[in-house]
Amino acid sequence: MDWLSIGPVVMVALLLLILPGAGLGLAAGLRGFAVPALAPALSLSIVAIASTVTPWVHMKWSLWPVLVTAVVLVGVFAVVRRWLRRFDRDGLQTAFARRSWRASMGPALIFLIAVAIPAILLAKNLVFAFDRPDSFSQTFDNVFHLNALQYIRETGSASSLSVGRMADSSYYPAGWHALVSLVGSVSSSGIPESVNATNLVIGALVWPLSMLYLVWRLVGARPLVLLAGGALSACFAAFPLLMVYFGVLYPNFLALAVLPACVGQLHHALGLGRQPRENFWLAWILLAAAAVGMTVTHPSALLALVATSAAPVFMVYLRRVTPLVRDGLLLRLPVVVPSVALLAGVAVAGVAWKVLRPDPAAALWPPTQTVAQAVGEALAVSPMRAEPVWIVVGLVVVGLYRCVRRPGHRAPLWLFVVLAGLYVVVSSFDEGRIRSFLVGVWYNDSFRLAAMLPMAAIPLAVEGFVQLSDWLQSGLRAAADLRRQMRSRAVLSLRVRNVARAAGLAIVVVGLVLTSQTGQVRKLELSTRSLYEVRPDSPLVNSDELALLERLDREVPQGAVLAGSPWTGTALAYALADRKTLQLHILSATGPEVDAIDAGLRDAPANAAACKAIEDLHVRYVLDFGTQEVHYQDHPYHGVEDLQGSPAVQLIDQQGSARLYKVVACQG
Repeated sequence: MDWLSIGPVVMVALLLLILPGAGLGLAAGLRGFAVPALAPALSLSIVAIASTVTPWVHMKWSLWPVLVTAVVLVGVFAVVRRWLRRFDRDGLQTAFARRSWRASMGPALIFLIAVAIPAILLAKNLVFAFDRPDSFSQTFDNVFHLNALQYIRETGSASSLSVGRMADSSYYPAGWHALVSLVGSVSSSGIPESVNATNLVIGALVWPLSMLYLVWRLVGARPLVLLAGGALSACFAAFPLLMVYFGVLYPNFLALAVLPACVGQLHHALGLGRQPRENFWLAWILLAAAAVGMTVTHPSALLALVATSAAPVFMVYLRRVTPLVRDGLLLRLPVVVPSVALLAGVAVAGVAWKVLRPDPAAALWPPTQTVAQAVGEALAVSPMRAEPVWIVVGLVVVGLYRCVRRPGHRAPLWLFVVLAGLYVVVSSFDEGRIRSFLVGVWYNDSFRLAAMLPMAAIPLAVEGFVQLSDWLQSGLRAAADLRRQMRSRAVLSLRVRNVARAAGLAIVVVGLVLTSQTGQVRKLELSTRSLYEVRPDSPLVNSDELALLERLDREVPQGAVLAGSPWTGTALAYALADRKTLQLHILSATGPEVDAIDAGLRDAPANAAACKAIEDLHVRYVLDFGTQEVHYQDHPYHGVEDLQGSPAVQLIDQQGSARLYKVVACQG
């Protein structure tokens, strides 16, 4: 199977992530490139709302609930926009407003180039990392993710209130699972193919679109800003590659891909963006609409939005209230209302910070380095021992210089300070209350916060790019003045200076792309690919085990239940062969009957407890994948391992050391 064969699946994922949100954005009054840039976040919210509501109205999860939800929300937004028009200054327009189509062609072309550059680079990276369209990550968490997709197919529900039941949980944020299952059902593709196609679109298109929206809001709409922002979004290993390598953290991957768009919309709603805020209420409504899907996909992304909002919210509050307090208007409504709103916001944020965090027992990741090392990695945007890209380091340093010297350019600075500071805390602070309070919401896990560093660094690096452009322009102008003073005939014309400046910046872009793609990005590409390749020594499902699973649907009847150690990959029989196992997730609760089978099936019927459990749970087959576990640990399942010679089972199929047995004991 090659990647061209799943082109239709990729197209389905792309359309699902763009069209619903684009319709909602247009209904809300967005125009120009703000429509496609904010569309993925809005589409994700539509999918999240539809997947949650569908079970309540007794519908099965499919494209229809999404279409109905999209149509309803578009109608609501159109009505709200019409009602809010009375408060408008200038017609709820954004990018390319009131331009003729001819005048819009230039900016549209710049935007397309700014998206195409990272899309091509990131698609190349991800396609290489994923190996084959039907490959899957050989990691611990992927057992849950793949089986959850099969669970959605079986139950017809993709709600976050139901998907967790597969692993005995009342709630699991299932935004990514709802989206991928929808892609699979619409395209009629297998689970691994739908996962890889959707992740390809998320990493190669959603991420750069979202980053461009953030850069546009924080830095501006100059062609140089957009082109630099686009190129930079493909220059970091920490995102998107890190999230499809470690864990594997697919829900985090999707939530972080749309987080920059939400951060950009937050700054716009606060009036801190580079474009005028046409309507206060609609800007905040759009932010809420974009944040819903991100939150349902992974709540930690909402907490990242809360953390990055602290500085801009406080600055806006001081800007509005300080002059009034100086004039003695302390108890007037213009002071009281913002103050009450700020206190309420802090209270809500505090509650969210406390409630939306994992069990402390699960936040067990220790610090990995010294404070000095962590600060260096944050400044170099090379977390988790990645190789620095020195051009990026230079751009970040210049961007810091520009933002410190220019009061109107502080938004990228505060964003970087907050997220880099959190990375320093999680990776270097001693374990204790301070560290747990600040970063426990991310499981005290350095990888999760490392993945947010590119979002923090790119606007700052773009500011550095703009500063270099300004310096180069000043230098060329000074050279032209000097030549004029010397009465030289070779005076530099304005056109020549512009060409020279463009050439200089193009050299920086080319150097940036080349050094990043052959450095930290290439190394993580190779590491990621090693976890997606199916080899004889793969940690979760090796080549022999996969060959056996591919025959399972012909050898095991539908509805039969299989026993086996989930740590060795047998649980993936559910996702890859549509055959249910006793444990659908490695950490699923078992109970006394499952424990009896895991400990004593080989001794049935002499083991009465195991025999009764076999009958009660309708266990008819056993998958024995040996004792190699995904984390190379040791969790004995003596009752379903090394079954050669056991009278309880009969060998049905074997591929290398992978064996399928039929249970012949306790069947009457």
